[in-house]
Amino acid sequence: MRPPGHAHGPDGTKPDYVAPREMTRDDIRTAVQDFVDAARNAVTAGFDGVELHGANSYLIHQFLADNTNLRDDEYGRGSVADRIRFAVEVVRAVADAIGAERLGLRLSPGNPQFGMAEADPGPVYRALLDEIDGLGLAYLHLTDNDRYPALADLRPRWHGLLIGNVGENGDPTTREAGEAVLAAGLADLVSYGRGFISNPDLPERFAAGAPLQEIDAAHLYTHGAEGYTDYPALTDLLVSAQTSTST
Repeated sequence: MRPPGHAHGPDGTKPDYVAPREMTRDDIRTAVQDFVDAARNAVTAGFDGVELHGANSYLIHQFLADNTNLRDDEYGRGSVADRIRFAVEVVRAVADAIGAERLGLRLSPGNPQFGMAEADPGPVYRALLDEIDGLGLAYLHLTDNDRYPALADLRPRWHGLLIGNVGENGDPTTREAGEAVLAAGLADLVSYGRGFISNPDLPERFAAGAPLQEIDAAHLYTHGAEGYTDYPALTDLLVSAQTSTST
């Protein structure tokens, strides 16, 4: 399935996405090894660990979703056990290579981003967690959405550290929303994405009850620092305000 919309080219252009083809078994073996090699390289370079991106229409997610996994072999066939096979193989292979304690996994059940379709995510992701729960991963990073309450459904099946995210494809997560997730016992930690981009001192702003800066959406996926690393910290704004007042 070719994703809707356009890709982001390195020169600022918006080319069409490439039409995908079904991976051969050799392709799958190569892909698993690529994950392993990339994880080893990251650890060798000094990273404490890696997070496998099994969300947001990336390759692992494509094996899990209904409309992208149309295979009729042991990696598909409409069977939950077959649909999760690639994800389980990648997680186990990378855990064996670098140590499960260095590995996290990000999942976004039911996320429709880039045209993904999962009519009933629950059985698929419950089965996946049942397969990997005992491996001792560093954490599971799980996004929630209105279509499928993943945190409520999957939290009881995960006995390790769970990071929750409730801002996927919606407004940036507020402090109050994060605190509600923790208070309900749905996660051990809460992740913040866009909020951190536009507020490099996000924890300090939360602690002080300070207002948050809105993200410069017009400059997302563009080149240069503008809209990414040019947001002032709260202390810079206070100094600037004091300077303006004194002058």
